[in-house]
Amino acid sequence: METIANYLIQSGLCLLLFYLFYLLVLRSFPQLRYNRLYLLLAPVVSLFIPLLQLPLPFPQDLALVPALPVIQLQEVTVTPSHPQAAASINTIPVEFILLVLYVAAGLGLLARLGLQLLRLRKLINTTTPLAMQASEATVLQTSNEYTSFAFLHYVFLSPQNHLTEKERQQVLAHELAHVRLGHTYDVLYYEVLTAILWFNPLVWLLKAELRDVHEYQADAQVLAAFQPQEYTSLLAKEALHQSGMLIGSHFYKPQVFKRLHMLQKYGQRASLFRPLLVLPLLLLMLFIFSSRAVTADITASLAAKPERITTTDTPIATVSEEKAALLLPPPIESKATERAPAQESLSKKQTPPAPKAEDEVLLPLSDPDAEKPFIYVEQFPRFKGGEGEMMKFLGQNMRYPKSAQDAGIEGLVVASFVVEKDGTLSDITLIKGLQEDADREALRVIEAMSGQWEPGLQNGKIVRVRYTIPIRFKMK
Repeated sequence: METIANYLIQSGLCLLLFYLFYLLVLRSFPQLRYNRLYLLLAPVVSLFIPLLQLPLPFPQDLALVPALPVIQLQEVTVTPSHPQAAASINTIPVEFILLVLYVAAGLGLLARLGLQLLRLRKLINTTTPLAMQASEATVLQTSNEYTSFAFLHYVFLSPQNHLTEKERQQVLAHELAHVRLGHTYDVLYYEVLTAILWFNPLVWLLKAELRDVHEYQADAQVLAAFQPQEYTSLLAKEALHQSGMLIGSHFYKPQVFKRLHMLQKYGQRASLFRPLLVLPLLLLMLFIFSSRAVTADITASLAAKPERITTTDTPIATVSEEKAALLLPPPIESKATERAPAQESLSKKQTPPAPKAEDEVLLPLSDPDAEKPFIYVEQFPRFKGGEGEMMKFLGQNMRYPKSAQDAGIEGLVVASFVVEKDGTLSDITLIKGLQEDADREALRVIEAMSGQWEPGLQNGKIVRVRYTIPIRFKMK
């Protein structure tokens, strides 16, 4: 789920950059073929760029990597009467609800497109072709219900009783230009694209921009055969007419004033400087969204240093000896770590040894020969069945210790563990303790989760990933 969300965010940001570039640089650019190609390719390129994995041409500075926080799972609340996770174990997963809404909306848009195509087919069967010299299209006469429009190789002409014969020829030339340029295929392409990416408003905005470019191209072809003054007069005359078939290419559109403005640029020579500006934009997006040099390995830059205690209050905290003696019991390691028994039991309640320097409490590093765990990856590890199943497992297995209940102890236990490449858990350690039995119960249940995880991925490889999980014991 995290991978899909990250991909959608990155592709959406790419599309936003493409859209802003079009508005600022290309919208008033008179090279219409280039604008049309740009608008057709922008969504596809935006979807493709985040999938690329390009190495950076220079080494990345790792000094900022330790500022990244350890991945923290959703907080789990344990109560005496309802020993279950804070999330309801019987609720429908959010991922499933979002998937149903996405599919339903997409199918609805596709159904609307199908209904319009059926209406067009019925219209074609109920109209009579007109005897025209235009060989590239079939011209059909419609009723007053529809205005003139083009679809595939059909041109639908309204009665146009208020127009002169020359004006009717201009309207026909405009619609024939739509047929000749194949604008219907662009329209159908964007209709399917908006059905797939309906949640992204930028796709709808780009579709509207492409419709405008279609009209500009058809207008330019009309000006090759008719006087500009006569054609602009016709556009002004029909400015208030509305369209009736949404998937056709219409002569009467609300953007008439945009078309009149673009007609003033007809015949101007276009500079190559503006189109070439898209190259720096592509390089920028490739650098931001396709570079894969970031490893997110926090311990890589700390190989020669001991690990510091990490609390939930600050991302990287240095705790004094007095505070550590009051707040943090010595780290408890589970059996899954397979380490030598070098630490004393919590029951002895020993205070941590005095720090060697700078009055800091330090934890020993794990095996220096072991592969360092990642704290951020492209695809995070997940409990088999999803987050809902993990909450269900914790709720069914974790109990509020009676000793803590009798003493009225409430509070937060924070534990850390590493998800190995085979889905097992290792280095299960207590970061913040509460009470001896509560601490042991939290570690016991986390250890029982070993082997039930799907490992994380970074650059297409299975890697070790460190997690923290907060568990809150609450009486009410």
